[in-house]
Amino acid sequence: MPKITVIGLGICQPPLLNAKALSALHSCDCIMGSPRQLDSVAPLSIDSSQKVHQELPKLKEIASRIEGFNHVVILASGDPLLFGIGKYLQNEFSLEAGYEVSCISGISSLQGVCELTGLSLQDAQLVSLHGRPLSQLNRHLQAHRKLLILTDKRSHPQAIAKALVAANLPHSKMHVCERLGYADQKHREFVAKDLAISTLSFASLHVTLVHTLGEGHLMPNFPGIPDAHFVTDGESGKGLLTKREVRLNILTLLQAAPKDIGWDIGAGCGGVAIEWALWNPLGKVYGIEDHNQRIACLNANMDTFGVSANLQIIQGRAPQCLNDLPSPNKVFIGGSGGALSQILQLAWQRLQPGGRLVASAVTEQSKAKLQEFSQLISQTPADYLQVSISRHDTIAGQDILRPALPITLMSWHKAPQISADTLEETPNNA
Repeated sequence: MPKITVIGLGICQPPLLNAKALSALHSCDCIMGSPRQLDSVAPLSIDSSQKVHQELPKLKEIASRIEGFNHVVILASGDPLLFGIGKYLQNEFSLEAGYEVSCISGISSLQGVCELTGLSLQDAQLVSLHGRPLSQLNRHLQAHRKLLILTDKRSHPQAIAKALVAANLPHSKMHVCERLGYADQKHREFVAKDLAISTLSFASLHVTLVHTLGEGHLMPNFPGIPDAHFVTDGESGKGLLTKREVRLNILTLLQAAPKDIGWDIGAGCGGVAIEWALWNPLGKVYGIEDHNQRIACLNANMDTFGVSANLQIIQGRAPQCLNDLPSPNKVFIGGSGGALSQILQLAWQRLQPGGRLVASAVTEQSKAKLQEFSQLISQTPADYLQVSISRHDTIAGQDILRPALPITLMSWHKAPQISADTLEETPNNA
């Protein structure tokens, strides 16, 4: 069985490797890495002339480049299991695929920052913007957070500082740690509002630590994003945003969990989809919407709240556009374009065992269709409630509570599959 050993070189120069890493370098027949990494381990590799040295190719080309070797060492920076190549290689070259993959961790650049600044790693949120849109930082821009940020050329320190200022966190403290482990290592401290307008330059190898300070104004610290924080299609679009109180009831009924695949059908401007993706970062949400202007609002809100990593926008009409999506664990139907019955049936058919389906209705006709569907799957009783909200308003200078249209929410829980093993373990008289 071909063997792949991933060695994290840490941040020291030359690298400080343990006995296991040195043994792998001695026994392998191929070493892959960047030119800088290959040079750094050359003095440590016995019989180096007998080994093939290759520059690490693009990820999709690794499989073809390691063919014919018994033991390949792949060099990585820092810790390959911390936002590194290790996880990718474990997934792509599994035991099932006929490979043995092991990873040897070095000291990561994030640990190096902790050493320089005195930060305890367990007190920080780890954020990788490397190869990712800068807007993904937005989901973390809450007051009194300590963010350890891996960056690239688009997420340079000034860009991060500008994002902090835009989020009303201008007094945030920033530590920029450059060329960690090298002789010319550098650590500089800034205030976000000052760095945002500076023309300073930074080494390409750097990590940024941010201690967010200020009131903030966009990202909530608890579920329930204020409606006014969403981009909507003018006054007409405000009616197509699920209001906060209703939104929270929907999310409570859905019970989103890590690794869930969720569908938000008729996503509108994205009230439910955005909040769903924000508070369940380990799940995946598909926001389905057909209207061009609402799609534009949905995209704007996705960037504003930094949820592009786990929210995918699908433009199209349901139920037709649902066929190519992965089967969901959770479904919310907030809009149907007149096809509510068909969408309910397809969503229930595609819903994975143990999943939940939630639908909303305002008109009597829509409520009737929900009841018809509930009777169709009578073996699964519905849980339903009506949400009636009255909000503050004024009339003739006096305070009043103005009621909004009541929203009916119905939910169904699809029974989980019972495996044959479970049936065998169940006593006959149970």
